[in-house]
Amino acid sequence: MRKSALLVLSGVLVCLIACGGDSPVIPPPPKPTATVSASPASIYLGQAVTLTWSSTNSSSCAATATPAETDWSGPIATSGSQVATPSTSGTITYSLQCTGAGGVASNSASETVNAGPPPLAIASSAPPAGTVGSSYGRKSTSCTRGSPGCICIFSNFCFRFTPGFPLGASGGTSPYTWTWAAASGSTLPPGLSISGAYILGVPTTPGTYNVVVTVTDSSSPPVNVSANYGITINLPAPPSVGTVTPPAGAINLPYSFVFTATGYAPLTLSETGSLPAGLSFAADGTLAGKPTVTGSFNITVTAQDQFGQKGSQDFTIQIFNRGFTATGSMATGRAIHTATLLNSGKVLVAGGVDDNSNSLSSVELFDPASASFASAGDMTTPRSYHTATPLGNGKVLIAGGCNAPGTCLASAELYDPSNGSFTATGNMIDVRWGHTATMLQNGMVLLAGGNNSNAITATAELYDPVAGTFTATGSMADARENHTATLLSNGKILIAGGTDNQSPTVTAEIYDPSIGTFSATGAMTTQRTMHTATLLASGEVLVAGGMDGSSNLLGTAELFDPSAGTFSATSTSLITARRLHSATLLTTGDVLLAGGVDPTGLPSSTAELYPSSGTFTGTGSMVMPRYQHTATLLSNGKVLLTGGYSLGGVTATADLY
Repeated sequence: MRKSALLVLSGVLVCLIACGGDSPVIPPPPKPTATVSASPASIYLGQAVTLTWSSTNSSSCAATATPAETDWSGPIATSGSQVATPSTSGTITYSLQCTGAGGVASNSASETVNAGPPPLAIASSAPPAGTVGSSYGRKSTSCTRGSPGCICIFSNFCFRFTPGFPLGASGGTSPYTWTWAAASGSTLPPGLSISGAYILGVPTTPGTYNVVVTVTDSSSPPVNVSANYGITINLPAPPSVGTVTPPAGAINLPYSFVFTATGYAPLTLSETGSLPAGLSFAADGTLAGKPTVTGSFNITVTAQDQFGQKGSQDFTIQIFNRGFTATGSMATGRAIHTATLLNSGKVLVAGGVDDNSNSLSSVELFDPASASFASAGDMTTPRSYHTATPLGNGKVLIAGGCNAPGTCLASAELYDPSNGSFTATGNMIDVRWGHTATMLQNGMVLLAGGNNSNAITATAELYDPVAGTFTATGSMADARENHTATLLSNGKILIAGGTDNQSPTVTAEIYDPSIGTFSATGAMTTQRTMHTATLLASGEVLVAGGMDGSSNLLGTAELFDPSAGTFSATSTSLITARRLHSATLLTTGDVLLAGGVDPTGLPSSTAELYPSSGTFTGTGSMVMPRYQHTATLLSNGKVLLTGGYSLGGVTATADLY
């Protein structure tokens, strides 16, 4: 029965459709919408307006304007934004008509176009004060990478320069032109000018200047507006005399030093006080001549600028009995090299590093008779941080060192002065650099410590000049480099200080050649590395300067007593703390300490003496500041100082004391 009912219903539905019954109701399509806006609502002729529109339920839109405008006409997208520039003044109506299946929608927006621009006006503030010698109005401000005019250095420092004081205007018709003129009874600030829309330059004369600044627009005819300003240019900062201490001089030796000053040029320098006889002072700050008296002389140096401003500084000029003079320069600048006195009286200068840290193989000979250097060929390999030891047969043993950064040597070679040749001799047992080499009284050479490129070592070995071979000897109690080794009067060797595998050490030990062993001796009063140790005529050893475990530069000194095996502080300290300096026992019995790195971290030109009185005293300064140089006592009693690092890098100069 249920199946029959379904058949009946189906039949009725078919009948309704087939027999022309009512059709289903289909809703009409939606009506379109349209909106349009103009911004800003009011502009001046020649300016642009932004039109923004949108429509829904439309398939096409058309734009018209009243009066007609070519940039708002014809078919357009159903939504968007564009800029239009009206061609006439008055009220313009921008209309939008959009058509869809549901009909047509329209909308419009009105824009007021004024016939003329706003009045021309100067919009910038009054120009600021300036200072003689300083760029007027120039400054830099931070900016975002990629923005116009933004300059970026490295990865995170971006800035934009303002070349001078910016001038600004509003209204009228751009672009603008800027000019200026002196107001009645005044002048323009010397050194300043208008360039583009900036007042810029470097003012040269102080004062207050009344100026008329004028801006002219691009209207036809052009319109201009002026404003009166007072610009004050202040005096520069007063001069300041540099504080670098003049070097100490020596009687009857050439002296030259230039005092410096900062301030607005030109500066005139003058001196008051008691100059050493023989020296004169020039207006450019040069103090020069040959002093004829010794003593300490107090002077005041004054710098004056063209405006009468002054700055002064007090100085003391010291003149001693002895000092340094320049001698011939080497052919090659070098540091961390060696200089060895030969039996002929000449000095063999070998290896070292140049300004690019390249190890050198070149060798030069200094001849005291001509006070000049001459090439002496090349070693078999470049070397720096090596040792050079004169042997009893007149030859020189050159051992170890490095021939390139990170590549260090076990090789050794001999220099033969008779024919000027270098020949290889047996290799050391260990690679070594920063070690010591000391000739023993038996003619053997003790090479101790240093760095073997893996670590600082405690090992030691002996070179036999007869056999030309190296053999091991007892090791030190402590590993060390940049230490000192001093041959004592009793034939033993004092090893003191240096850096172990952690820090500068306070320890010292004695090598006994008769049994080939090291044994501890009393410790120094302080840790030291990069110091000097000098055997005195008394048999004591003067240990001076260096650096401690806290990287403090040391101005202290101490004496080692071989009979007691102990160290004790000297009664006075060095005049100047120093490290990487030289120390030379003079024929007078005094010790000359020269150069090194001073407390400011710069190479020093100062020198001092440790006489038998036990009190450090001053002496003349070196001609050239230097550290990691060499100092060699010549046969004539003078001291030759060569090379090293100076203020401009590695130097080829040499001094004689």
